[in-house]
Amino acid sequence: MLKARIMSNSINPAAMSNATVLAQRHWNKTPLHQEESERYSAYPWLYEAAEFRNHAGERVLEIGCGTGCDLLQFAKHGADAVGIDITSEHIRLARERVGNLAQVLYGDGTNIPFQDASFDYVYSHGVLHHLDQPRRMVEEIFRVLRPGGRFNVHVYALWSYWPVLLILKHGWNWKLWMENSREPVHIDLYYGGKLRRLFAPARISLEKFEFKYMRLLERWLGWFLVAKGEKRPQRDQVSIGKRY
Repeated sequence: MLKARIMSNSINPAAMSNATVLAQRHWNKTPLHQEESERYSAYPWLYEAAEFRNHAGERVLEIGCGTGCDLLQFAKHGADAVGIDITSEHIRLARERVGNLAQVLYGDGTNIPFQDASFDYVYSHGVLHHLDQPRRMVEEIFRVLRPGGRFNVHVYALWSYWPVLLILKHGWNWKLWMENSREPVHIDLYYGGKLRRLFAPARISLEKFEFKYMRLLERWLGWFLVAKGEKRPQRDQVSIGKRY
């Protein structure tokens, strides 16, 4: 069931962290007008990583659904899919894309507007690394998952193409440069140990996968780390899936 506070198509800014407010402001000004063919051409690994085909008949939540490309894939493959986002323009575009195949609502990943144990699967691509309090989102994911439910979270990898490029261009102050640019957005980068601490005390394994445009560097550089895990009654088990 929805929590009562979501029924107003908005989020109270006082309830959001500074990083979330910055992200909301940025993506409202510059929404991602991305077509499915463009997205899955740039990220050919995404079908495997997101497991779109594996959740028919399940209740699926996407945190940060953007314009709804991935949400639509879950719905097309038979999931009862719900997407949340903090950006009004993304909400509008996502609703246009998915029609009546999925539900799109205003919602913050650090304060998910659903009751405990509401979902079988929680998916999020490219959200956690924009949070200044990522542990809150991790806790919320486990809260809304049913026992035995699984999650799949994609984050930026530390040693990947774009961070290395920015380091070469701006030195080790690249992150400060990015966060103080004309459209500042909080950004954090992850590696195995950092994810282990974030998801502790769960056990973690780490694999590597490649990004399409880095064929010559694929043995060293990726772009995303994918954390997959399961909510267990006694102990939460987490694995860091593949590096994309």
